[in-house]
Amino acid sequence: MKITEAPDCPHCGSKMKKCVPPPINYGDGLGWCTPYMYICFNDECKLYANGWANLKNNYNKTASYRCMCYPDNGVFDAMCVFSPDGLKGQIVEE
Repeated sequence: MKITEAPDCPHCGSKMKKCVPPPINYGDGLGWCTPYMYICFNDECKLYANGWANLKNNYNKTASYRCMCYPDNGVFDAMCVFSPDGLKGQIVEE
């Protein structure tokens, strides 16, 4: 199911923003396989707000997650961010 408009975050209901993928990906090294994605930038989103403590308590890392959605298939996932400003430079203004 191709997504043509920014979806609402399933964790908080906020409208997600269109972003270009980060130039570096962590994982298999195959890239993001999409020219853009949608990301929730609501700092009160439960996924983001609770992610800081979860990653610190379980992995001793200072980071959190932001909800993301792949536009080609509508799949929601989580993307790691290392500061409150993480990924904000990737936002595409329509």
